[in-house]
Amino acid sequence: MKKLLGLSVLFLLTFLFSENVSAQSSLTLLGTYGSTNQNDISKGIFGGGTQYRYFVKPNIAVGLSAKYLVENFSNQLSLKTIRGRATNVPVNLMAEYYFKTKGIQPYAGLEAGINIQKIEGYNIIIDKSAVNPGLAPKVGVLLPIGRRLGFMVEAAYNVTFGSDNAVHMDPTKPDNDLYLLKNSKQSVTVTGGIRYVFGKVPKKPEVTAEP
Repeated sequence: MKKLLGLSVLFLLTFLFSENVSAQSSLTLLGTYGSTNQNDISKGIFGGGTQYRYFVKPNIAVGLSAKYLVENFSNQLSLKTIRGRATNVPVNLMAEYYFKTKGIQPYAGLEAGINIQKIEGYNIIIDKSAVNPGLAPKVGVLLPIGRRLGFMVEAAYNVTFGSDNAVHMDPTKPDNDLYLLKNSKQSVTVTGGIRYVFGKVPKKPEVTAEP
């Protein structure tokens, strides 16, 4: 899986930065917030990141996405409160289809790649890391605010595969799942960002008054 992803990234980067490439591309700075499958103990997931996309056709884009996401936990038990923090760095290849190429542009897409995860407890000094594959179908809309700038917002359903990345917060209760903290495996996120367009941007046609 890691070798295949590495080769895919290498191929995509080679294509994106080829001297023969002259079409439009863009860089987006992101902010993300969402809820997870552990919302009973989670305070929500939040963070930021960046996307780079290249338009292979006016309505089809491929690219790379990377985010840094944080989730804080608090589990109130009868004898103690279990607190912890999870971080996730999803690094994804992505593909998007735009239903319009001018004005307000709705789109649908898919991201797939790896999740670099870490979970740590506040009550005791313990942490654990893992790398798991993930998938994120998404829908969004791009709102142009100039020739080169645009505001985008997208909603995604994020799924992480593989074994749980978890730590047990009380060695005296090894079989009690209430004392486990782990990275969330599913989340629904909303992401907003500012997009900057590189390459040639079509000029608006000039309107001339008829004599």
